[in-house]
Amino acid sequence: MDERTEKRLIAFASQSVRQYGIRAVRMDTIARDMGVSKRTLYKEYKSKDNFIRTCLESYVDRVGNLFRLLRLEATDPLEYLCALTRAFVDNLYKAELAFWLDITEHYPHVYETIWGIWMSELETAVGECLQGRWLVDGLDPREYVSALSTLFYQARMAGSPSQSVAYSAYLMLRGSMTMEGILRL
Repeated sequence: MDERTEKRLIAFASQSVRQYGIRAVRMDTIARDMGVSKRTLYKEYKSKDNFIRTCLESYVDRVGNLFRLLRLEATDPLEYLCALTRAFVDNLYKAELAFWLDITEHYPHVYETIWGIWMSELETAVGECLQGRWLVDGLDPREYVSALSTLFYQARMAGSPSQSVAYSAYLMLRGSMTMEGILRL
């Protein structure tokens, strides 16, 4: 299979997984919709789990690129944290509820991978802002990020509109800032 076809397959499968969940996506449907044989898919990936793993690896690469891009565009760590928080909320809404329910209940390793890369980057960004004295002293980055992300995730699962969650994220972040941090925005 050539690289272009593989990229198209991964993009299509990733979109299908985000829309319907992993369990609902079938290899024969992917093969039919992408114009390749089911045999070719299984020859290349051996199993649906391997194919999903390849899609997850692609996701991790894309998110890493997003982090680098956001860092390049930010003028300082506080601006980066705000952009990263918004990107995290946006990420929660890129996938349908079926996806989130599916991975939390049936594919915890996928959930842990996705959650882990976001939490790690958010914790790092909070730590950088604490060093710059833009967030209140005594804030524990891991606990803070865990509390915020859990709240945002629960709001997403409850069906809250993305704009409401994004605005709540902004207000909560702003509420954790020092006066210098607030003035910096």
